[in-house]
Amino acid sequence: YLRFVKGVVDAHDLSLNISREILQQDRQIRAVRRRLVKKVLATLKELSAESYRTFWSEFGAVVKEGLLEDPDNTEALLDLVRAASTHDPAELTTLRDYVERMKDGQTEIYYATGENRATIENSPHLEAFRAKAYEVLILTDPVDEVWVERVGAYDGKPLRSVAKGQVDLETDEEKEQAEAERQEYADLLTWMTGALADSVKEVRLSTRLTTSPACVVGDAHDMTPTLEKMYRAMGQEVPRVKRILELNPAHPLVTGLRKAHEQGADNTALAETAELLHGMALLAEGGELADPARFTRILADRLARSL
Repeated sequence: YLRFVKGVVDAHDLSLNISREILQQDRQIRAVRRRLVKKVLATLKELSAESYRTFWSEFGAVVKEGLLEDPDNTEALLDLVRAASTHDPAELTTLRDYVERMKDGQTEIYYATGENRATIENSPHLEAFRAKAYEVLILTDPVDEVWVERVGAYDGKPLRSVAKGQVDLETDEEKEQAEAERQEYADLLTWMTGALADSVKEVRLSTRLTTSPACVVGDAHDMTPTLEKMYRAMGQEVPRVKRILELNPAHPLVTGLRKAHEQGADNTALAETAELLHGMALLAEGGELADPARFTRILADRLARSL
């Protein structure tokens, strides 16, 4: 991962009887390698802010590969990491600065991964974090999908994806209200879980949405869709991971769907609405529809009936 460094090492202790196999296992070679790596990382840490900004723009993604390859220097590498965040649209941040800015009571470092900053910032996954002023790291390099899972934590603070697992940003009063809503929506959630069984693992109410009607999230330990694509692009077959559809109980579309279900409306129409809701959630996060032609046909029929 330090392949951008080129040079010659003058060493007096190498074995006279050398070959590639011997050198790869030579004790002196291993010692030289360790010292060189530590020296390079220390030198990078001493660069001026402007010089390091230029370096990171060119080789940042390569340095982050070290978090996968070099567990002995994980802490030093994490201190070198720079990432975009919702705190400042122009400047990158260090993990140390993020931790120092964490809100009172915040115990996790929140991050979001995606193809580009615009897609991530417009994702419904960030709505509650933005509303409650929680900073989120914006990670757009392909290697980011892997190293955050491998490292797991920084300075004792777990790294937590905003698009996976349950989100706990609520006050006690909001939790009580959420529990009441779960009971109110229980029948609809059970029905939708069955209606969308081929596409989703579960349908549940969301605590991360404020304006969007729905979003799709992964279980805490599930593989992300981007990582699935990366493995398949490398020719590796991985099992398809069903994700979770979360609904915003405050959105008019969701409340209307609940009322229609309570009144025993036509199951075919309701099932199509549930399918549209799931498709919109996939598109909102920049995902791909399993059957775009069917989605557009249902949407066109609904629009035609509304005119």
